[in-house]
Amino acid sequence: MPGYGRLSFAHLFTLIGGFCLSISPAVSNESSFGQLGWVERAQLPVEVQQTLPEFCSGSYVLNEIETREDEAMQVQSNKADFVEQQGAIFTGDVQLIQKGHEVNAQYLQYNQETGDARFKDNVIFKSTSANMAAKSLHYNTQTGHATLNGATYVFPETHMRGEAQQLEMDGTAENESATLYDASYTFCEPGHNDWDIKASEIHLNPAQHYGEAFHGRLRIAEIPVLYLPYFRFPMSEDRLTGFLNPEISISTAGTDEKNLELRVNQFATPFYINIAPNYDDTITPRFLDGHGVLVENEFRYLNALGEGQLSLSYLGNDEASDKTGDEQRDKERWSQALNHSKRFAQYWSHSIDYSKVSDENYEDDFSRSGFINRTSHLKQNTEVNFNNGQWQFLTRAESYQTIDENIADANKPFHRLPQVLLKRLSDNQYNQFNYEFSVDATRFTRDHENLSGVNNMDGERAHTDLTLSYPLYVTYGFLKPKLEMSHTQYSFQNLDTTAVTNGYKDEVSRSIYTASLDAGLFFEREISLFGQGFIQTLEPRIMFAYTPFEDQSQIPIFDTTETSFSYSQIFNANRFTGLDRIGDTQQVSLGLSTRFLNELGQEVFRASIGQIYYFEDQKVDLESSPNSANAIETKDSSSLAGEIAWQVSEHLRSKLDIQYKTDAEADEEPVEKASAQIEYKNPDDVIFNMNFSHVEASKQKQVGIGFFAPVNDRWAFFGQKKHDIYPYSDAEKESKEDENLLNIEGILGFEYQNCCWRAQVTYEEHTLSDSTKDYQFMLQLHLKGLGILGGNSDDILRERIYGYEQRQIHDY
Repeated sequence: MPGYGRLSFAHLFTLIGGFCLSISPAVSNESSFGQLGWVERAQLPVEVQQTLPEFCSGSYVLNEIETREDEAMQVQSNKADFVEQQGAIFTGDVQLIQKGHEVNAQYLQYNQETGDARFKDNVIFKSTSANMAAKSLHYNTQTGHATLNGATYVFPETHMRGEAQQLEMDGTAENESATLYDASYTFCEPGHNDWDIKASEIHLNPAQHYGEAFHGRLRIAEIPVLYLPYFRFPMSEDRLTGFLNPEISISTAGTDEKNLELRVNQFATPFYINIAPNYDDTITPRFLDGHGVLVENEFRYLNALGEGQLSLSYLGNDEASDKTGDEQRDKERWSQALNHSKRFAQYWSHSIDYSKVSDENYEDDFSRSGFINRTSHLKQNTEVNFNNGQWQFLTRAESYQTIDENIADANKPFHRLPQVLLKRLSDNQYNQFNYEFSVDATRFTRDHENLSGVNNMDGERAHTDLTLSYPLYVTYGFLKPKLEMSHTQYSFQNLDTTAVTNGYKDEVSRSIYTASLDAGLFFEREISLFGQGFIQTLEPRIMFAYTPFEDQSQIPIFDTTETSFSYSQIFNANRFTGLDRIGDTQQVSLGLSTRFLNELGQEVFRASIGQIYYFEDQKVDLESSPNSANAIETKDSSSLAGEIAWQVSEHLRSKLDIQYKTDAEADEEPVEKASAQIEYKNPDDVIFNMNFSHVEASKQKQVGIGFFAPVNDRWAFFGQKKHDIYPYSDAEKESKEDENLLNIEGILGFEYQNCCWRAQVTYEEHTLSDSTKDYQFMLQLHLKGLGILGGNSDDILRERIYGYEQRQIHDY
């Protein structure tokens, strides 16, 4: 369970075996860090240089230190004297080695009776995990107390370094502690203190895996920008109670692109509580401009009952209610969510997925800046599942909260309270008999307010299904006969006068079957194109399907929709999903595919085309009711469906799906639906993607583009836009242009980084669910090794630019 972030002086102190020390130093120029393991880029091994970004001028290298198994001290020097009152005095290139530690200085005075060891003049300390330099070091071998003055320290593995005027250390190797005075730390390269943490006093407790800092200041170019009077930080990977990095979103925002204003639109101070190894909690007061302070709480657990996360948020008095003067607007705003899962036996599992908000506008008002709410319904689901590969048993209770105010009450989903499913899964074995069997019992209900007639009806549905098949496969083709038989029994409630008048009854049943025969052939040949060898396949396919007509007009629609037509769908005998409709058909489906496989067997190119031909008109649809005439489908064939997928190169791929109406009228758009994507990403993080989508039935035609373009390792530009290009009438187009609704969403920005920090400046706009616009400028500052301040534009880029989530960002 991940916990507290890297806010820290991490492992600042695990040193000091039987002898001595640990941190703090006094070297302030770049050349001095060569004594502490810093190596310029040109001096590094070639393989190490290749792992460094261009903007890093070097790296730290751990020195090999002679180790001793005992605690005896080995001292070398140019000269050694013994003075009776002072003890042994070593001068000139003094080197002390003890238990994995090495101390170099020009002067050492050691008193064996008192245990005092005093180093001075260019003191350098090295260990397997840290290097440091100091003006002087006083250490007592008997008490374990050490004092370093004017010190600079480096932790090469983490790239962390810092300074302290004085460091005091006490305790044994197993239970040591240290106090640093007037100390700092940073992850920047030597000579580049672009940011650091400065504290008046730091207490380190390695045995307890934590440290404390008093009067801490985050400094940018040595200018304090954030003050933390007290904070605790971890010194290991263990989770630790304390404040996490603050989240600050300073942006220029507004609902009119010509009237933007600078403001702090969000500010949060998360506080992490490490309750136990398997429990933690994060409390986050979040200020949201125009609303007030929203208090969020996230509790995570892992115990015998399972693992999960409980999230709550609450705002007692939304300031926006007073500003708008809307008395209907909710003042009390809240959200709650629970995600839980548990595998309590080899094949048994249990899960809960529950979300609820106070009102429909909650997600829009309180989402993280720049994120688009694409959710229409919040699921409230719990289920118990058994699956051993042959049998599945599922019991579920499921409801939804609809938060898209544009969805009418009659179109909101039904609740399943409950659903019970028992299913025998097919083995999908070739050249032998296969069967599937399922029993599904579900009770459907919904909120009846503002509903009447068929929309007001609840019901129970019991459905049984048996599928028999015998798939025959050979190297050159396949033949799959299949027979599916089903029986469904319904019982309805809440039939009002309108429903009865329209012919609906309390109970209805349906028995129906589908017979199909699916067959295909595989041909292949070797071919050479563009100087490369390929295997080209030719795969014709044919499927016959027959489902007799069964009047289903007395059955309300509980969970059924018509499938989205595509090439793969032409080999599906039923044109509906769900169980309330089984489409009648007498059809033959014809398809043809070709593929090009490279020498490694990878698919480089695929093209498919197909169409359904109907022998009889189809009568079953979603809209018919008992007293209405059955809708008649008079078309003899489906649209022509095709798809193309092309792996142009290792980094570039494209895909096209299209449905073309072959019998379109002269004034009718023949392309019913189309989508296309082009995606490019190379190892240098150059990302480009373009997409196009067109659905004629819903008057949707959109084009989108996204890119991330590094100029070099330091500079990069990025952008994304989705634009509505549907050919509206002049009046419609002018209206949408006036409200800027043709620009659906977009971002544009640039990034600069070096080995110390990374900054992104982003302009963002998007359309809210109520068709209003939101505009903002965002600044994200990533202090490498520490964390991110400002609006987290990385998350927005991951959402908007496909492939950005795979980008490798240099951090320590």
